[in-house]
Amino acid sequence: MKLMLNAVVVTHSRLVQRTLVSSILTFALNATHFTPVNRKCWIQPAESTNSVVNTVCRNALKRQYRTQKNALLGRFFIPALLIFVSPTCLSKDYIDQGCVSTHFHEKVIVDYVIDGDTVVLKDKRHIRLIGIDTPELGHNNSPSEAGADSARNALKKMLGNASLIHLVYGKERHDRHDRTLAHIYADGLNLQIQLLKSGLAMPLRIPPNLAFADCYNEASQFAKKQRQGLWRLSRYKTHSVKSLSGNEKGSYSISGKVQRVTTSRSSIWINLENNVALRIKNADLHYFNESELLSLKSKTIEASGWLYKHKGQIRIRLRHHLDLIIVNSKD
Repeated sequence: MKLMLNAVVVTHSRLVQRTLVSSILTFALNATHFTPVNRKCWIQPAESTNSVVNTVCRNALKRQYRTQKNALLGRFFIPALLIFVSPTCLSKDYIDQGCVSTHFHEKVIVDYVIDGDTVVLKDKRHIRLIGIDTPELGHNNSPSEAGADSARNALKKMLGNASLIHLVYGKERHDRHDRTLAHIYADGLNLQIQLLKSGLAMPLRIPPNLAFADCYNEASQFAKKQRQGLWRLSRYKTHSVKSLSGNEKGSYSISGKVQRVTTSRSSIWINLENNVALRIKNADLHYFNESELLSLKSKTIEASGWLYKHKGQIRIRLRHHLDLIIVNSKD
């Protein structure tokens, strides 16, 4: 097992990772799934072994001791192993599994791709991919944002020639532009995950369509740690609020020290330095820990969302707790 762990750490190979996980599961089953027949013998459940040889100890005290010892080791060793194996080793190959779906609402054919987060179907419906945001393509003689072409080209490639996809709708079916909101699957793969873990898209959390928010966030964090795609560009790094000029607009990640937290009839306001404010409307408050929000004063935080300016103040509206990270909890 030690050699296996070393191999995982050194090679990060998919084969070794699959072998590791398989070994863990096998060991866990063999070590923990025993039931006592009597005080001297343990047998394995019939469904987990063949009916010819299913007695583990054969009433031998020595083997009974080993079985009980292995069971105890399994109960403690397996969780410890999963904790100490590097998450990076496993997440690269298994990151898709958090957003799998066994139920699809509709099977459709794509006509063409508009950009990295929007496609048009043969029936002319526009599908906006839930949970992600990609850089804007240029229009009206304005240049495209960095990464926009890469995201669109990647989505085209993922769809391939057949362009047959499955849709999983969100709780809210349409946006204000009357586009259909959906998670998209092609060949069993969630395409939002593919774009996020490649660093070609950013997570976008808009209630109530939050079904896959956690695994989309995991995919994005993986790309960010690997400095892939957009995360190599200074534009998408976390900006100190002190560096903001007020002319910024769009999706940003910012950091700063909380000066005060106030409440109004409609919102909770988190005020940072440089006249920057984070707003959480009451309608979204149940996606947060309210007591934690009210205790943020003097703490350093990171926030992600759409940056805009209103009445001379730089603002971001936060919609979900994953948009807010406490960097330094010391007062």
